[in-house]
Amino acid sequence: MHPDFPGAPWASPARSLPSPSDHAAEELARNLVRARHERLSGTLVVVGDPGGTFHLANGAIVAVESPGAPTVETLLLCSGRLGTAEWAAAYQAGAADGRIGTELIDRTLVGAAELQLICHMAALDGALSVCMGRIDECLLEPGGGHHLTAPQAIEPDWLLPEVSRRIKALASLRVSLCPFKDRLTPTSAGAALLSGSTSGTRREILLRVNGRRSARDLSFLLARGLYAVTVELTRMLSEGLVAVVSSRTAVPVGEPAEAADRMPNASRLPHRPADASGLPQRRRGMSGIHDVLPLRPVTDCR
Repeated sequence: MHPDFPGAPWASPARSLPSPSDHAAEELARNLVRARHERLSGTLVVVGDPGGTFHLANGAIVAVESPGAPTVETLLLCSGRLGTAEWAAAYQAGAADGRIGTELIDRTLVGAAELQLICHMAALDGALSVCMGRIDECLLEPGGGHHLTAPQAIEPDWLLPEVSRRIKALASLRVSLCPFKDRLTPTSAGAALLSGSTSGTRREILLRVNGRRSARDLSFLLARGLYAVTVELTRMLSEGLVAVVSSRTAVPVGEPAEAADRMPNASRLPHRPADASGLPQRRRGMSGIHDVLPLRPVTDCR
């Protein structure tokens, strides 16, 4: 198994999401490697829970979409960066020939560099969602769809190691949290913090946790990346500000790092080395896209 293609970090039978089989994980890596080497275009459909779709152009990834993470459209609209009328006009003009992004840039609704960064972050969160869940099978299909793609393609050589690092970063936290299944509620400590003068990300999260929402739900609601919200909620869980509404309790993390090493042999994909401790290298801004899309109150995406 290769450490740069992550399996599910929540692999224990006592946890909500089963790990993908080695065969399924190998199939996903094999298809991405094949697409790159043969410069294939089309869609790689990953069937599973939550599953997802890798959109390919000449072997490179131009978008990744998953029900487990916000898409670029969600990030742009629910953050207030774009209005629905502006989006609809750009989509109508550019969807037929795959020029939605170009339309957004030409209409000065978003800058090219900003759109590229948002597309990168959405693709990374989409791939993270796919790889943290269950993978049943992969289907490589010709043709594309009417979706927003990155102005510049995203190389698997960058995406897969980055997904691996983020899974290992989640593994290094004190407790584990399944972003798809675990529903969270504020504790008395969280309510006290909310009633005080706290502001920023934690306040926005505490205003929206209600016992029915998962990290995935909150990432859509806040128009923030799945990884960023999961990291913050996991820290809040360890500090006693929120609690999981479930019969099972959060447990110390040990398995995720092991699962991240249970990878298919994709050694042809180069990766950036970890530090001497074996933990992922941390970089400023790696936890999300809030520098591009500042967290703001959301009123129309509930």
